Amino acid sequence: MTTVAPPTLLLPIGQFFGTFHPVVGSAERYHRVRLRDEVWELEDPRFLVWALLHGVVGPLAERPWTFETLREAAAEHLGPEHDLAALLADLDGAGLAARVAPGSDEAIGFARRHRIGARMLGLGNSADEPWLYAIGFFDHPVIKVTRTVYDLWERCPSGESLWDLCAALAAEERQAGGTEPDLIDPEVMLAGFLTTVHSLLVSSALYLEPMP
Repeated sequence: MTTVAPPTLLLPIGQFFGTFHPVVGSAERYHRVRLRDEVWELEDPRFLVWALLHGVVGPLAERPWTFETLREAAAEHLGPEHDLAALLADLDGAGLAARVAPGSDEAIGFARRHRIGARMLGLGNSADEPWLYAIGFFDHPVIKVTRTVYDLWERCPSGESLWDLCAALAAEERQAGGTEPDLIDPEVMLAGFLTTVHSLLVSSALYLEPMP
């Protein structure tokens, strides 16, 4: 029996701090991305790739966010004078991008080295869809997620690594008598989170950053 390797996903690392125009009336601008206690100032091409690493809305969002999918997303935005692979390699080298295959040993290593930062507000579930939990603003849900994803997102302020969050939630579920693998096994929980994380990234519901 042949085992199919999980696709390698591309992820953005860092928190967006806004676009700034230093001179009145000038087209000059730069985009600030915080990485730990350092703020990078990215020019348009590198920032475009970093932004696209978050994913997009539309048909492409249904596919794993691999390099091939990124290339399709970048085709209408990045001119032929720019080399996507080189720009991505530059972001990799700066620690502003990561490559992760859900379900692999490397994914656990990534989760140990990184944590998630929460944005927006947790709005809970509803009587109509009690199995889905909303994240957004008062009276304005932006995205709905499963209970597991919501629980991970809700614990972001703890500052723990993504792996520690998965391990803690899985342990609590086992103690409560749970039996579903995606709830009691931290490796399965992590793999499920990584396969859905781009929906949260593109919605600006969270960001990824290295552990201190």
